[in-house]
Amino acid sequence: MNYDNLTNEQKEEISKQIKNDVQSVGGTNFYLGLIENIRETKPNALLNKTAIFHYANGTINWEKSIYKETLTALFNAMKKEERDGDMLNDLKPRDYKNTMNMMKVLKPVTITIKPKDEELEGFSFSILDTSEAKNTKVSLAFKILFFYNIEFAKKALNFRSQDDI
Repeated sequence: MNYDNLTNEQKEEISKQIKNDVQSVGGTNFYLGLIENIRETKPNALLNKTAIFHYANGTINWEKSIYKETLTALFNAMKKEERDGDMLNDLKPRDYKNTMNMMKVLKPVTITIKPKDEELEGFSFSILDTSEAKNTKVSLAFKILFFYNIEFAKKALNFRSQDDI
């Protein structure tokens, strides 16, 4: 997703969500540091068998281990969703089955970001957004932390709506 191509309403909504997350982890530098720590980790932080990832200023927890095949299917589905608007349309039967299995595995998984500072509450989000029936999408918070370029988060943080000016 290209941030510059979004409407002002979409930019404002994304900006509000990110700013809430930023405040819950201690500020912009802590949030951007979290994204950088996730990106620097090889293999992907979500592949930790303990379902815990320690970053410089806290921890990320999720309920169960995620395997490489599932994560690969998730990233492929995200690419298709970004391109076509839906991760399931026009898939070959084998790809459809892999995507559906990935969705079954990841639907109940919630990721919790907990800062070291006890006074901050952190935040949680599901990997998959199932708020619309028959239209499962990857949650925006997940995409921002694990998929999009860090510039996307920076642009969203710097966005000023007409009300702010």
